[in-house]
Amino acid sequence: MFKRIFKRGIRLVSVSAIAASVVLTACSSNTRVSDQPLLVGPSPVEQTPTKQGNAPELVNAKVFLDVAIPTFDPGFPTDSYGNIDGDELEDEGIWPELRRTESKLFSSELKAAMDDEKVFASVSVVPDASTPSDLFVLGKINHSDSEVVNISITVVDSTGEIRGTKEFEHTVSKGFLRDQRNKDKNPYEPVFQQASNYVVSLLSKMSLADKEYIKSMSLMRYARYYSPEKYEQYISTELKRKNGQRYYKFELTGLPDDDDPMLKRIEDLRAQELLFVDRLQDNYDVFEAKTQDAYGNWQAETLPEVVAAREAQQERNAKAILGVGAAILAAVLAKNSNSSLGEAGSVVAGIGSVFAISDAFKNNARMKQHSAVIEEQGKALDLTVSPMVIEFEDQVIELKGTAQEQYLQWKTHLRKVFQEEETPNVQL
Repeated sequence: MFKRIFKRGIRLVSVSAIAASVVLTACSSNTRVSDQPLLVGPSPVEQTPTKQGNAPELVNAKVFLDVAIPTFDPGFPTDSYGNIDGDELEDEGIWPELRRTESKLFSSELKAAMDDEKVFASVSVVPDASTPSDLFVLGKINHSDSEVVNISITVVDSTGEIRGTKEFEHTVSKGFLRDQRNKDKNPYEPVFQQASNYVVSLLSKMSLADKEYIKSMSLMRYARYYSPEKYEQYISTELKRKNGQRYYKFELTGLPDDDDPMLKRIEDLRAQELLFVDRLQDNYDVFEAKTQDAYGNWQAETLPEVVAAREAQQERNAKAILGVGAAILAAVLAKNSNSSLGEAGSVVAGIGSVFAISDAFKNNARMKQHSAVIEEQGKALDLTVSPMVIEFEDQVIELKGTAQEQYLQWKTHLRKVFQEEETPNVQL
């Protein structure tokens, strides 16, 4: 650490020397008053921009797309084997359970922002990208510490085309939670609004033909999932690369007849799966309601600590650098000055360096204390998912486990129903 402080301190030696020279020179010169007018009075008030309405062609579109938002990637650092790197988790200040909770909360927050746009057929939070949908918004948490949140999203349509990828960041003001007007408001809301606006901007670039093609692809890929031997012929697949990302691009080579009986049955099953996704939203709503208070308290408790820790670190670094610079300045003054003033300057600079370095280490201890408080708060959240009971075609199905496990159970059940219908019992 002393090496880092010393190297950074050398950069400020000339600055410290100049500062000392200015102080000494000022003792023998008259104070000059600027003849420039002073800027007084209140600063301009920053107005919060009001949300602009979406273009009429989006609000009154002939075709609306369904959007699926899989729970965000928590953004855990991994080792060379793809496993979560515990050391990196600690270094980056990530608490796994808290980040897993955020991955679901952030998905719900983005859904709420996109629902407000009124330009999509539906917006749903789903456990993963295996759900039938027209657009997928894949989110990842890059950073979240109650002060700064950074996420990235990738928008992909059902053809596999990557429509866009972008990163968003927001810094919560130091006094945000002190203002009673912000009570019950989400400090991170601006970042989700930015992401939502971005998705809408990508939607605005799609033509009516694009949307119709995407919806046809959604149905055919779902049909191929149930009966690949029949519907594989309507889809071609090609591996492509865009902006360093590899993906499979799907193209339609044709469409079955409108009165295809198997396709109509598959559409019925697809409707049942989407109904399950709708019911799953209630589960996410309950989860959000249960965790929102705890998460809000965590933000309220940790925001001042995070800010204090950051300021303590900045103060520590600044004082350490100035301390080393002052120590070097003291040595320079002592060596190059024979006057009593030079000796006094060297003594003052030397004393200043001692106090500055001492304060730097005190601030380091404060920083550790703040970090300990953050860690204690970060361990307070957990996730629970309630069971779901569904009645379908005179059968009662009880789903248990996590949202992802329940969804997989339901998909498995629907596929079993389809297979039993397509393979009737044969008496020998």
